[in-house]
Amino acid sequence: MPPTSIEIGLLEIARRIVLAALGGTATLVGGVLVERAIFQAQLATATQQLVSAYQSAHQIELADERLTMSANMAAATGEQRWIDRYQATLPVIDEAIQKASELAPPAIAERFNAETRVSNSRLVELERAAIDSVRSGDTQGARNILDGALYLYHKQILSDGTGKFFDGMIAAVRRDFSIVESRALAAIAAGIALVIVGAVVFWRRLSAALERFEGAYREAEKKIKNLAMTDVLTGLANRLSLRESLQAALRRAGQDQTKVAVLMIDLDRFKPLNDRHGHLVGDRILKTVAQRMAKIVRNGAFRGRYGGDQFLAVVEYSTDEESPHRVGQRLVEALSEHMTIDGLTVQIGASVGCAVYPTDAKSDEELIRKADMALYRAKQEARGTVRSYDSNMDTDLASRVQLEVELKRAIRTSAIVPYFQPLVDLSSRRLRGFEVLCRWNHPARGLIPPSEFIPLAETSGLIDSLTMALLQKACLKARSLPSNLSIAINVAPQQIQDEWLAEKILAVLTKTGFAPERLNVELTESAFVSDMDSAKRVITSLKKLGIKVALDDFGTGYSSLCYLSELPFDEIKIDRFFVKTLHDRPESAKIIAAIIGLGKSLGVPTIAEGVETERDAEVLREMGCTCAQGYLYSEPVPAADLLALVRQLSSEQGLRAAG
Repeated sequence: MPPTSIEIGLLEIARRIVLAALGGTATLVGGVLVERAIFQAQLATATQQLVSAYQSAHQIELADERLTMSANMAAATGEQRWIDRYQATLPVIDEAIQKASELAPPAIAERFNAETRVSNSRLVELERAAIDSVRSGDTQGARNILDGALYLYHKQILSDGTGKFFDGMIAAVRRDFSIVESRALAAIAAGIALVIVGAVVFWRRLSAALERFEGAYREAEKKIKNLAMTDVLTGLANRLSLRESLQAALRRAGQDQTKVAVLMIDLDRFKPLNDRHGHLVGDRILKTVAQRMAKIVRNGAFRGRYGGDQFLAVVEYSTDEESPHRVGQRLVEALSEHMTIDGLTVQIGASVGCAVYPTDAKSDEELIRKADMALYRAKQEARGTVRSYDSNMDTDLASRVQLEVELKRAIRTSAIVPYFQPLVDLSSRRLRGFEVLCRWNHPARGLIPPSEFIPLAETSGLIDSLTMALLQKACLKARSLPSNLSIAINVAPQQIQDEWLAEKILAVLTKTGFAPERLNVELTESAFVSDMDSAKRVITSLKKLGIKVALDDFGTGYSSLCYLSELPFDEIKIDRFFVKTLHDRPESAKIIAAIIGLGKSLGVPTIAEGVETERDAEVLREMGCTCAQGYLYSEPVPAADLLALVRQLSSEQGLRAAG
């Protein structure tokens, strides 16, 4: 039976419905595939943008630090090579800023240029002005520019602008993904409207596509968040992530009546290694630190990189009060073990400060601050230890900060002055020279002993400025002394790690016109413990200039014959403790005799410190000691009394010779 017109009509309608359903399905499937491809492309582009933005921000910060270091070194030494290095680095930061501007959307680029580029230009103007001052011989003027508030202000603006640029890039990527999601939902909604009459299978396919799309979006969002919360170099949590995790730990501790300990870890001897071997080795060291921390800080704890060479670990516990200290001690031990980086064996160390919630602080910010104070105490008293916070640290810190400000001002205004104590030949009683000591007569606190402000200068980074300023004043005064008289000055252990130490001293000698052959540099044994190779290089550089080098306080620290065999010392100084107990403690007499005998066998003169009586001098002379220093001959005198003291000692020597 042939089909009727109704059947034909129905078949046509069915055909149209099927075609419409197939077309709608094809449209839906095609739309989903297109959106998927667009999303993948957006994801790849966004990831590349974030990586490029991070690299540009890091390059800006690195180039800025190199410019600052070059300008400061030029101001400190007056050497052309630092000016050349500064000029060579300028195009690098310009290129990095330009690249960042090109990466960013117009609004972010405009704000970035208005802040970062302007501040960088202003910094370059200031640094060039400082370099011009160096070229004209006005290094103090250069220092004033580089230490000035305007320079520091623009440094901060540059740093903040770079951080805002990266944060803005993350926000822009998130906005782009939001737009992609909105468009995708609109397209899918249109497809649903076209195929609403279709079979349930189409709807299920559409739902599946939506779920896949949303899952991919959540995965991308998770990756972006992970990028923002993770330290790229070490893979540990970054500062932001640490703060969020710590806040969550404090909430749990408040609910469960448990405790949370924050351990602030600072690496010892990392900076000299990073400077000497380069940032690639430094980065490998930091990665190794992260790996070792992961083995120590595991159950009930988390850890992260707080910034630079500082790390932070958080330990949650309930009753075991020694748990945080044990974790800290294990970290110190693990991080003090030797590391092998591409065949290079290095050794760092770590100091740890600890603060506990709720006994020490109630908030995350205060807890971190107090852990940092405890860390400072650990580094001040004995590196490689764990220190817990106590309330006295607040008072000590405030006093230290104030004293540090005053010390910096005292160095700048020449309030710290040299005193001179004579060195006398024991056999002939002839004056050989003077040791340069420093005194600080504080306007409010009176005479502050060196034992208080020298350690402060060492820990605050002021020791180099203090030493060079003191040396310059001493050289200017000692120029008027007879040419056969020398001066000796102490150099701190930190300074022996400075490969430019010899050049800095030479710059002072050249400026003052003082002969290098009349200068003795005294180094304590602790300066060689961490890095014998650096010590050897610096000592060799000093001796090539004609400067003599003495080993100070021998016998009290890490006394080792390898120092005397490896390092070319010109003199050995016997610590005053052994001289003071020479007559009452047989061991002291034996140690002095051994040091003198060792000096003779090596052909190195010995100098005894703390000689206060004729009896001391006579015994030391009979033992074969070469030279003496102490109150028997004179207490340290100011520069104004130096010439009178020379005449007095010369007169006494003449009278003894005549007698």
